[in-house]
Amino acid sequence: MQQTTKKVIILLGVPGSGKGTQARLLVNDLGMAHISTGDLLRALEVDPQGDPNDKQKLADMKAGKLVADDLIYKLAFKEIEQNLMVGKSVVLDGAIRSLEQAQKYDEFFTVLGLGSDSVLVIELHLDDDTSFKRLTRRKVCAECGEIIPYSVDNETQTVCKKCGGLLVVRADDNEATARKRILEQGNEKQLPVTEYYEQTGRLVCVDGSRDIAVVDAEVKKIIMTS
Repeated sequence: MQQTTKKVIILLGVPGSGKGTQARLLVNDLGMAHISTGDLLRALEVDPQGDPNDKQKLADMKAGKLVADDLIYKLAFKEIEQNLMVGKSVVLDGAIRSLEQAQKYDEFFTVLGLGSDSVLVIELHLDDDTSFKRLTRRKVCAECGEIIPYSVDNETQTVCKKCGGLLVVRADDNEATARKRILEQGNEKQLPVTEYYEQTGRLVCVDGSRDIAVVDAEVKKIIMTS
């Protein structure tokens, strides 16, 4: 297994850009810990010993309110620190979506003693039109959760090649929801974040519209040579 001197890899990108897919590949091939905000919130929801205050904030979010940033920081920072303490580098998938969040994470990294040379930010760039097409045409395995990005080659695929589970279209992958997600998380909204990391010299942009294997190879090359 290859090793990297980077302690934290931050993946940025609009919905459908492949952040989750690339994060899983980094976990499998480089032994990193995958930290996803969505996964942490789902784990909190089913944790019988979870903090009642945290669970209430989560319930408020599910009722339509915005997720409290302090809850995200609490869950993510704890997970990051635990992995770094046992010598594991971490990859953050979709954790940072605003300038304020980027600054808060940097403050946390400073507390941990992580310099700028330990943190690498990779944007998987995708235009909003391609994002829309991917969101409304991709499939997911009902058994293992594997996401199957849309392509002409797999348009008629119904079974997961990884585990044999049934491939389905998620209920929230409809046109109305896709437009809303792009409005809230598209390139215009992410511009302050990408500009912030570019100004601090930590941003590398990768063309996320290409085949998964091609993007994976470029991402790994960047990580191992940066």
